[in-house]
Amino acid sequence: MSAAVHHHRHLTFTAGSGASSVNEGRAFTRQALADWRLTSSTTGDDAQLVASELLTNAVRHTAGPLAMDLDDDGSRLRITVTDPRADITPPHPGSHRPARIGGHGLFIVDRLALHWGAFPEGCGKTVWADLLLPGRATDPVAVRARSS
Repeated sequence: MSAAVHHHRHLTFTAGSGASSVNEGRAFTRQALADWRLTSSTTGDDAQLVASELLTNAVRHTAGPLAMDLDDDGSRLRITVTDPRADITPPHPGSHRPARIGGHGLFIVDRLALHWGAFPEGCGKTVWADLLLPGRATDPVAVRARSS
């Protein structure tokens, strides 16, 4: 069995960077995934989409993101976005209406992430999402394939 993989990246945003923080966060995510050799997988595409949705929500519903962290623990990728809004009432994806313009962000996160949620962070909150890394030791499909 191989040693556990652990990668971590942290990005701090400039206060009031608004929509440019979404572009900066996407580029940050893309580079980390490339460095960790996760870009060619579906997880790489999903991670970029989830990161984009979490960042966009921070821009739309708060004064913008304060920080973003990416963690690869060998079996999952955790994406976190911290913002200054202290309200940690669990966000809810709501009822999904495909024809509606906008309002699809948390629905997308809920569909792509293994788990997601929010917790208090300083004077604000952190919203996180975990994505399964296929082919790693704890991927149920990979474990079944190896034991067959």
